[in-house]
Amino acid sequence: MQKKSWGVVIVAAGSGTRFGSGVHKQFLRLHGIPIIEWSINAFLAIDEIGEIVVVTPGDTALWESFWKPPAGIKTISGGLRRQDSVLAGLEALDSSSNVLIHDAARPLVSSSIIRNVMKGVIDSGAAVPVIPIRDTVKKVTSSSLVSGTVSRNNLRMSQTPQGFILENILRVLKDADEVTDECAAMESAGFEVLAVAGEPGNMKLTDPEDLMIMESLSGGSMESRIGTGLDFHPFESGIPLFIGGCHIESEFGLSGHSDGDAVLHAVSDALLSAARLGDIGVLFPPDDDRWKGADSAVLLEKICDRVRGEGWRIRQIDVTVITDFPKISPIRYVMINRIADIVDTEPERIWVKGTSTNTLGDIGKGKGLGCMVMARIARRTDTAAIGNH
Repeated sequence: MQKKSWGVVIVAAGSGTRFGSGVHKQFLRLHGIPIIEWSINAFLAIDEIGEIVVVTPGDTALWESFWKPPAGIKTISGGLRRQDSVLAGLEALDSSSNVLIHDAARPLVSSSIIRNVMKGVIDSGAAVPVIPIRDTVKKVTSSSLVSGTVSRNNLRMSQTPQGFILENILRVLKDADEVTDECAAMESAGFEVLAVAGEPGNMKLTDPEDLMIMESLSGGSMESRIGTGLDFHPFESGIPLFIGGCHIESEFGLSGHSDGDAVLHAVSDALLSAARLGDIGVLFPPDDDRWKGADSAVLLEKICDRVRGEGWRIRQIDVTVITDFPKISPIRYVMINRIADIVDTEPERIWVKGTSTNTLGDIGKGKGLGCMVMARIARRTDTAAIGNH
């Protein structure tokens, strides 16, 4: 096969309404990793693949807060119909002569299926992975009466990726009537499509129960760690007050080399502690002018990038703010959502609460603020298997 002659279009533009989640199913997480990235990682492991295009919902608000495309992955908005979305993805390819078209809702696609389809395209010009139908198939009337049994000898269930010579599928889709998959369009246009071996594990995520099955199928044991962070800052008049990444109206703020956000500093140290990656003072030294007045949210984002780079996913962050001012309960959910946004996780994984020292010490006298954080992170012990399962 010619090196880097293959492109991939991953269709992630569907609404997923049958799934019943507020998040489109292709951007939910499987073992802490967005569903869409499982497919991306599987295709990135194939040497002959040179470019990947992900077709996303047209409204960016439906996905940008749940998934950030990895470097080198192109995204393009989809259309009203599946074939419109696929066509948009195909036209966004720059240098491919062959293409694989894959549903984002099939995250457990294996390298063997991908290579089966690629070989099928080389041999026949178009290929689709299929699996046998194992159960007896019945015809049922509108009144739920069995009207016959269908022979399953020549019946197969199709999967993705489906593979084609790029110029052929482009030409066919531009002229096709509405179809449910790309092979149907090729069949209608008179092209032969080769059936190659799929796998039962290459299942499609349709219902919530499917996600539970996928979690079991994807296997791998999980390693979990807990880290703690503790930080204190004194109040200083005439500077802005930032707590948990939120700007609070006040006549005084928290003094520090950066913006003094003790909450985000404690979150940072808790995550670094759990991942065994040092502490915030080592990564962003207080005597380094580059970090003078720095936005602590930006520092925390950099730390999260390092933590995720080691394969870790954030499972829980528990924040206790020690102060008499401001009162935490009225701003609890604003802080939760802001922290979740900064660390790129679901708000339900974050909890924020306040307490006081009952007048003890300088915090009890209103001279400063403290924060204690517990963070739990997890990663698969066989992370190298992601994309090669």
